[in-house]
Amino acid sequence: MVCDVQTALRLLLVLPACAWAQDFERSIAGSNGDTPYCVTWSQRELVYHVDAAGSARTPAETEFTAIDSAFATWQSRVATCSDFVFTRGSRVVNPVIGANGPSGENAITFRETSCATVNDPCTADGTCANTFHCWDHSDTTIALTTVTYSRRTGAVYDADIEFNASEHLDGSSFLFTTISNPACTEGHEAVTCTAWDVQNTATHEIGHMVGFDHVMKEGSTMAPRADLGDLGKRTLDDGTLLGFCVTYPRGQAPAPCDEVVSSRKKLIGTNTGTFGCGCQAMASSVPLLLLLALIAAIRHR
Repeated sequence: MVCDVQTALRLLLVLPACAWAQDFERSIAGSNGDTPYCVTWSQRELVYHVDAAGSARTPAETEFTAIDSAFATWQSRVATCSDFVFTRGSRVVNPVIGANGPSGENAITFRETSCATVNDPCTADGTCANTFHCWDHSDTTIALTTVTYSRRTGAVYDADIEFNASEHLDGSSFLFTTISNPACTEGHEAVTCTAWDVQNTATHEIGHMVGFDHVMKEGSTMAPRADLGDLGKRTLDDGTLLGFCVTYPRGQAPAPCDEVVSSRKKLIGTNTGTFGCGCQAMASSVPLLLLLALIAAIRHR
């Protein structure tokens, strides 16, 4: 018997003024006795499939290239310590996002319309997103990753990314671009400048796909915010790479949560001075908060 339950693990849109900086943070699925377990891939290949529709406002097929580049960034860095492989699969049409999607599809899609404009019974049961291919989350969230995993073990079955390319209730929207410069100025976003960068966004979201949570550390790929024109998350930072290396070590089984924490302390201890601990106030402008939600669809048997 299979029972699917949707559970929201959304991170708060209003961040605390100060938070301890850390190098990486695993997404915790729950607890098994006294030992927490993390959302983790049991196999060492993640095959991703981009929605063939792409983004209507991004020129030509540049959005596909940008997404491929984000996965290539991860691949080039993790190859130094892990046998984990990211593989581009075929493009898909009208992908289903979440627990009801085909197992292993790992779809990436741009939601071009808002579910708020839909007049259909699906608004009552929360199925409009897949039925009408619309954005059904907060206007202030730029992108969202949905991970489906075993409630017993934390093993991932499927991970999907949605980009919020829909029109917001106030008439604004996030314009996804793919060029590196110049940076757009607020109110004058265009595809000829850098607005909300596809590769920047995708690189961060891939971190969620492989089981990493946000960290309150400036410069981290998994930091939860970005400004207009930001390209900083195109690069996989050393802290996130460290987390991946101790989580998916080459030739070894994925490390459970307690071993990840232990390994992190050991490695950080041998690199005194490399990692600091501090806090700083973060900008309160809500539209600048990036990628602030990770919905976990829990499948248990």
